[in-house]
Order: sequence, then C-alpha cells, then structure tokens
Amino acid sequence: TVIGIELLHSINLRTEEATRVTTLIQIAIKSLSFSELEAVKAIFESFPSLEERITASKIAEEKNITRSVIVNALRKLESAGILETRSLGMKGTFIRVVSPELLDALKKALNQRNDQ
Repeated sequence: TVIGIELLHSINLRTEEATRVTTLIQIAIKSLSFSELEAVKAIFESFPSLEERITASKIAEEKNITRSVIVNALRKLESAGILETRSLGMKGTFIRVVSPELLDALKKALNQRNDQ
C-alpha cells in the first residue's frame, strides 16, 4: 500500500542519513594528523553541549602543541561540515557542533580511534 511504501521510504532516508554522517566523520578524523587528533580529543573531552567557547592557547599549553595545530584541526572539521567556528579575539574561539548526532558520532569515532 501507499502508506507502507512511504514508511519504508522514510526509514531508508533515515538510514542513509545516519550512514552519511558516520562516513563524513570517519573521513574527517582520518584526515587529521596525530597532533591535530590530540587537539580535537582535548577540545571534545570536556565538551558539555553543542556550543562551547575554547581558548586555543590554553589547550596548546596543556597538551604541548602549537595553536596552529588546533586551528588547522578545527578548520578541517569545519570544512567537513561537522562544526562551525567563530573567533572571539582574545576571549577564544566559539565552537558550535551542527547537530547532537554529529557530536555523539564524533566522540564515538574519537574513542574508536583512541583504541586502535
């Protein structure tokens, strides 16, 4: 029936979107260098919500990496459509993850990459 076909179509769309998100995040994480991956882990291990303000110099000092590594990692994730960033000058950088699903998938992918 028409209703059954519409339900199947809706289920297929959701499945395709979930697969697309997972693939997108895996590709973005694989494009990160080791130091960029460490920077992203440092940023997202204490990421309580979809929006957060970070200070790159503070993270760089804690993890013994340069600020440029953090900026490059954020740019790669931004170009992949995972997050949006906005410079706040001396106050740091505002980061907004596009959706809760992306944040969960990103944290999961980072943990999997950490286990390898």
